[in-house]
Amino acid sequence: MLQILSHTPFWVFGLLLGLIILGLQQTRNRQVKLWLAYLLPTGMVILSLVGVVSNFGAQVISLSLWLSGLALMTFLGYKLFAINDVRYLASSYQFYIPGSWIPLLVILAIFFTKYVVAVLYALNNPITSQVAFMPILCLAYGGFSGYFVSRALCLVRASRNSTTPLSAN
Repeated sequence: MLQILSHTPFWVFGLLLGLIILGLQQTRNRQVKLWLAYLLPTGMVILSLVGVVSNFGAQVISLSLWLSGLALMTFLGYKLFAINDVRYLASSYQFYIPGSWIPLLVILAIFFTKYVVAVLYALNNPITSQVAFMPILCLAYGGFSGYFVSRALCLVRASRNSTTPLSAN
């Protein structure tokens, strides 16, 4: 294990630290500007899609599996893990978002999945050539993204349900 960690580029540890800080911010109740509220879901979708494309290429099967995972978890996340206490404050173009530990856990799941997969490929581990490896990984990456898309949909719902007009005339 120490050999694996010693061969890990230094920037990976910096990325991990940044993601932990970002995830810890999600645990607190906070007000977030409109554009910034959508930045995390967008970034997490991009990060997981890059994981799929970098490991399996932009092939129809890998992208279809990723999209399937994304769609399934978006639906389930919106129905089961909806953030119902979110409020849109139209006068300041901000959301009030209640804190949750789940985003931190999902962020870390994406990071460690990408890290473990990179290590498995670097070690030429035979599991990477197993038939089920690619579908499971693509579905997982899509599912991770779907969680964040479901949170973004909760923000959209809150902004549409806002009783305050979007702009003062």
